[in-house]
Amino acid sequence: MLHMSTPQQPKVLLFSHICSPDHITGAEKMLLFMTLELGRHYACTLVVPREGLLAVEARNHGINTVVQSFPLLFEMYHPSAALPHLFQELLVHSELPGLIDLLLIHEPEMVITNTCINILPAVAAKRLGIPVTWVIAETILMNEFTTFSVELMDQYADWIVGISDTTMQPLQSIMRSNKKFVLPPSWRIEHYNPSDWPVRRQSKRAEIGIYDERPVIGYISSDIYANKGLDHFIQMGIHICETNRMAHFMITGKPTDPVYTESCIQMIMISGYSSQFSFLPFDANIQSIYPAMDIVVIPSLLNEGFGLTALEGHIFGKAVVAYRSGGLEEILKSTGNEAFLAHKGDVRDLTSKIQYLLSDHQNRQNIGNRNSQVVHQVFGIEAYRCRLRSFLSHLGPVLESRRMVRQKASRFPEYFLLKGESSHTVFVIEQGLKRPISTGEDFNFYKFDWNRVVIVGDRQLAMHPTGIPIRAEEPFLTYAPAIYVARGQGPTVYLMQHGVRYPFMSESALQRYGYSMSQVVLLPESGTASYTPGLSIGGGKEAAEKGPRRKSKAKLIMKKKTKKGTKLRKAKMIMMKKTKKGTKPRKGTRRFAKGGFQAHKRKVTQAKKSIRRYGQARRRAKRVTARHRPKHKSIVKVGGKR
Repeated sequence: MLHMSTPQQPKVLLFSHICSPDHITGAEKMLLFMTLELGRHYACTLVVPREGLLAVEARNHGINTVVQSFPLLFEMYHPSAALPHLFQELLVHSELPGLIDLLLIHEPEMVITNTCINILPAVAAKRLGIPVTWVIAETILMNEFTTFSVELMDQYADWIVGISDTTMQPLQSIMRSNKKFVLPPSWRIEHYNPSDWPVRRQSKRAEIGIYDERPVIGYISSDIYANKGLDHFIQMGIHICETNRMAHFMITGKPTDPVYTESCIQMIMISGYSSQFSFLPFDANIQSIYPAMDIVVIPSLLNEGFGLTALEGHIFGKAVVAYRSGGLEEILKSTGNEAFLAHKGDVRDLTSKIQYLLSDHQNRQNIGNRNSQVVHQVFGIEAYRCRLRSFLSHLGPVLESRRMVRQKASRFPEYFLLKGESSHTVFVIEQGLKRPISTGEDFNFYKFDWNRVVIVGDRQLAMHPTGIPIRAEEPFLTYAPAIYVARGQGPTVYLMQHGVRYPFMSESALQRYGYSMSQVVLLPESGTASYTPGLSIGGGKEAAEKGPRRKSKAKLIMKKKTKKGTKLRKAKMIMMKKTKKGTKPRKGTRRFAKGGFQAHKRKVTQAKKSIRRYGQARRRAKRVTARHRPKHKSIVKVGGKR
């Protein structure tokens, strides 16, 4: 099993678009492979909108997988006049805050979104300033509204990765070249178990009633609908059956258009050659399907983004015939099979190429063997990794720059409750980390106060590193807040602080620490017992009275100093009056008996200083209580009421 995350690796979140419970699309296969390869460089997490086969496959490969629902914008693929309005509706969709919460908690250094219709993850990432790579696995339909679709992609993506030149064509005139890359998909041959192919060939052929080496022409599609050209395949097959009673035609896929599929089946039944056709359900385990075939046909009427079926046909060593449809043409040309490209929609041209391959068994086999060799050279794992390294080299400086900005970003105060302006999750700051409070139930369990929650900017919140989530579950030492008040089944209330429980001796002691009984969290006995016992926190009548007595003493000191200053001021005023009248102090009087006139001046100067110190003494007196209040040395006063 491949372990996808290590503490040293930067994090990447990859968003898939469908995750069906009964089949996997070509775009999902390519994303799965990309996730495996990126796992060599990043700590990857795959995000799917629901549980399905892709999620199962990803977990089987050791990929961390999470479920987060979000809508798609199908008009990005077939643009229309309604696209701007539909996009604005998407911006206020109820699922957007959930995506932002997911990104705030996982704090990836990059987001990868798959297919052009999967725009919302890119929007959420941009809200938080997270770089976005957008993988385009299909060819956007060209019309007068295509420009708006491409402009949206340009706005919300830092880099665009197309799986073929065909997928990049609609973007050429609008998007600058330094953000566009072509990265065709690849495969790991060990995932297909080549040693099992002979056995699987016999097994699948026996399933459709073939026990000899008669040729099997195969059609495979995860979703069967009109543009996938099944009716063209059947027309070609019926024409060949008229002259070749040995050929067999195997159809595998999931019907997504029941009316269209039924019309195709009726075409077979009416032809009279139904014994030469087999219709099998979709099987995600493709190594049980392709070995049974001799020729793979892809009569797609769409400009395929890549044509993964054609690539798989080459991998399994089969002769491949296809219409000239986008990426299909690129694959067959690059592997030297241009002769087996039929004009799009031309059933007669398609039929002639199949007949040529059926006419010579040895030639057909040689073509298949050559395909399996050439495809490794052009699209093999080493070629893919070389292209991937080139792409990642462009990402490095941007990701490193953002990493430095995050490290220098200002931090929120300790024990601060806050949430982003566009998200739902509330975080509490502890030891420099923002700890997400997982649910509303957890928020209420620990008696947090909604009135103390501060709303901050989404990007500002994203700059703060994430810590362990706060949950109302064991082990409480891990999931509980660092500081709170709680009790077990007994009456004793504790200050739970950094793994130590300090019992309060009385309710007054609890109140002196700024808490009330309404803030006490009820824990199971095992929860309180998991904390290390600490010293008791006193707070009886005697302790409660110390504060006021000390405060009264301070007032008395201030009062004495005030009286002394008043007497000196009066003496100064008398002296000044006598001086103005021209009177001279008499020698030998009591006023100047000790030191004479100079001593009197010194006393006046001292009185002035005393008056100036009056304000300082008053302020010091107010702080006496706070300075001398008895407090346990090992406990920091935090939390509680403000």
